[in-house]
Amino acid sequence: MFLTKLAFKNLVRHRNRTLITASIIAFAIFFYILFDSLIGGMTEMSYESIINHEAGHLQVVNPKYWEEEDELPLENLISVEPELMMAIEGVERYQAASPELSFVARLNNGINELPVIGRGIIPGDFEAVFALEKQFVEGRMFSHGENKVVLGKRLADLMQLEVGDYIILLVKDKNETFNTIEAEISGLVHTGNPNVNQNIVYLPLDIVQQALNVDGQVSKVIVRLRNKDLAMRLAKELANRINAFNDQLTVYSWNELEAVSFAGAKQMGNQLILAIILLIAAIAIINTVILAALERMTEIGMMKAMGLRENEIIYTFVLESTGIGILGGIIGVILGVGGVGLFSKVGIDFAALYGFDLGSFGVPILDRIYGVWNPKAFIEVFAFGVLVSLLSSIPPAYWAADKDPIKAIYHR
Repeated sequence: MFLTKLAFKNLVRHRNRTLITASIIAFAIFFYILFDSLIGGMTEMSYESIINHEAGHLQVVNPKYWEEEDELPLENLISVEPELMMAIEGVERYQAASPELSFVARLNNGINELPVIGRGIIPGDFEAVFALEKQFVEGRMFSHGENKVVLGKRLADLMQLEVGDYIILLVKDKNETFNTIEAEISGLVHTGNPNVNQNIVYLPLDIVQQALNVDGQVSKVIVRLRNKDLAMRLAKELANRINAFNDQLTVYSWNELEAVSFAGAKQMGNQLILAIILLIAAIAIINTVILAALERMTEIGMMKAMGLRENEIIYTFVLESTGIGILGGIIGVILGVGGVGLFSKVGIDFAALYGFDLGSFGVPILDRIYGVWNPKAFIEVFAFGVLVSLLSSIPPAYWAADKDPIKAIYHR
């Protein structure tokens, strides 16, 4: 009990050193929590952007098409039969479904050409899945059968196009024959997804099917659920139901998409960066604690001269360092709560601050980045700070406690 009281008295007696060391620990914990929150928010917003603008929660597709999806082939397409739609609509937590036919095209404005991705859609079904009606900056969504298109505002600006202008899409049909689709621009959208804004042209499904000569088939059926967390389980259940009458189809959930896997890989890379930051902070903490112990070598010698055993001296210094770690951890967590609370409400607009958007770095987000709460990170980094403080005090305390008292007292 005496040694415990002595350790905590030393925290107060060496107030400046205690505050400096605790501050280093606190800021290391604070910055880790802050960056973890922002990276988590960036990843979560990337997932939401992919789900809300491109992938939905489930995709019903031919497995052979899925393997070559990046090429947007016109082979291994599927037919939207009533039996298939009944199976989809009967899935638990079903909200909406939208057939889609994707293809490669070249957009021509009469002067210049640009490669784009075309998507044939049924407007009502598509907007039920992706809620695109809130993203229009000019014009409106076309109706089924209208010879009109919708494209991103950024793509329109690049090609110097406006609502009411006519465009030509040069395509290859299923038989590898060149064909053209001429249509009027009915609306321009601007979403939080850069791929939609600058690469995609939406057209009525029936016009696209006729131009591509695909006999009423589509690339996939995209399904939206009321809870994305159920996607993996419901994908298996829906696949079993569909395979009862068509074994040529399967169902994939949103987290099986290549874009989502890429976002997850980026998150792992970001976590590695955070680990390096934390390691640098740990080295700074260790260095500070070691210097503090070395400065008190004379005190250690006097303690030995008064009859304290080595393990008692080590216990005192370890307890003192642990107290500093706990103090720094508490301050860091409090600062982290404030920082994460601020970023979760206000966010960071990188475009406004630094003049660039994250889309240019492969992150499918154009809006503000908001932080997310991750209680696990708070607990882990607090425990890490305390553990580093504890362990870093053992070697110098042991080294000093093992010295002859006279040499320790006259140590320089």
